[in-house]
Amino acid sequence: MLFGLETALRHLQTGTIRLWDSTFSRGEEGIPINGLVWMGTFEEMKQRIHEKITQGFRCIKLKIGAIDFNRELELLARIRNHFPAEQIELRVDANGAFTPGEAPHKLELLSQMDLHSIEQPIRAGQWQEMAQLCNESPIPIALDEELIGINRREDKIALLDTIHPRYIILKPSLHGGISGSEEWIALAEERGIGWWITSALESNIGLNAIAQWCATLHTKLPQGLGTGLLFTDNAPSPLCIEEDCLWFRSEGSEPNFTCLPGTDNGTSCETLSEIINSLTHHD
Repeated sequence: MLFGLETALRHLQTGTIRLWDSTFSRGEEGIPINGLVWMGTFEEMKQRIHEKITQGFRCIKLKIGAIDFNRELELLARIRNHFPAEQIELRVDANGAFTPGEAPHKLELLSQMDLHSIEQPIRAGQWQEMAQLCNESPIPIALDEELIGINRREDKIALLDTIHPRYIILKPSLHGGISGSEEWIALAEERGIGWWITSALESNIGLNAIAQWCATLHTKLPQGLGTGLLFTDNAPSPLCIEEDCLWFRSEGSEPNFTCLPGTDNGTSCETLSEIINSLTHHD
């Protein structure tokens, strides 16, 4: 909810879908993104990998943990047999599919594929087990679901100082909005922890806000941003993908995303600011 309110307030303040002035929102520069390969059958995933590489993606992220692990290793090996890490960066997301007992062996096998990182190898909430994995893993570990529900600054510090991940992955709609994500970034950078931004099935309104905010952070890592293609009923989007970059291409009149049903003028900036302040204040 906080992210939605922040987006609405930003639109009210700027009066345009160009929420921040940047080389991205001016259409001068794209944001590097990864090509996402969803979980599926072996043949489905093989076809999706081929499509992403053909489209020009140089960073591929695979969701793993849904089919036989050896078959997933085979998929990764197929990519590596044709494309070294210098040509195609590989990320995998286990979504907590491994148990703490089996994770070390599976991480060792995955390390043979020259991966950039693995997201959330074990389920969230096991801080000590995750800390041990981060310390011993041959693959850099990125925290994702682990961050959900950790909203107070002192709790964020405790998590980062306990687990010591190599990366954190931030979803503004799940991790305390833009303000909460910026706090995560600041705390991570103080500790030498890398990060990137990803979307979480937002509408095109949310994707537009995340992408434009992300562009202001000037990060060079490929981000986990899409274009809302999973939805059949969506708002018009100024975003498009060209090869492995997300671009802002706004043409024609802009839709009013902030006027509420049954009102003439929408919600005021002052009202939204008050609501946001109440949500971001933690006792």
